[in-house]
Amino acid sequence: MDFSPFGLLEPLSPTRTMRQMVNTMDRLLQDMASFPGQSRAATGEARSPWDIKDDENEIRMRFDMPGLSKDDVKVSVEDNILVIKGEHKIEEGKDEGWSSRGFSSYDTRLQLPDNCEKDKVKAELKNGVLYISIPKTKVEKKVIDVEIN
Repeated sequence: MDFSPFGLLEPLSPTRTMRQMVNTMDRLLQDMASFPGQSRAATGEARSPWDIKDDENEIRMRFDMPGLSKDDVKVSVEDNILVIKGEHKIEEGKDEGWSSRGFSSYDTRLQLPDNCEKDKVKAELKNGVLYISIPKTKVEKKVIDVEIN
């Protein structure tokens, strides 16, 4: 049974914990993913703004970051933590005494598993979508037979 807030503090593998965090964020931000002024029923299910795929060779991540350019986004690895930050400020001219301002900010930190090659992380921002690829190290499985007495 899960007693931690939002299920984020379970002592599970880092990959599973990362997936739990993404699923929790999807639930919390579900309404924000739909288009303003339209209901989910009218548009169908909107695409999740996050996705993580984990296979035996790499971890691939996708984060929607609309309105942010390459210069607005910073991706780094601090110890075993993947840090993704983005910030974009827009201030347009005043129209009839009103000013138009926009601000978007993004900051997330994800615990990486130990079997990742943290110095080979690659990131690409294309059409408002950030793609991150983290190669995994090859881990040889060693099987030791234990004698039963």
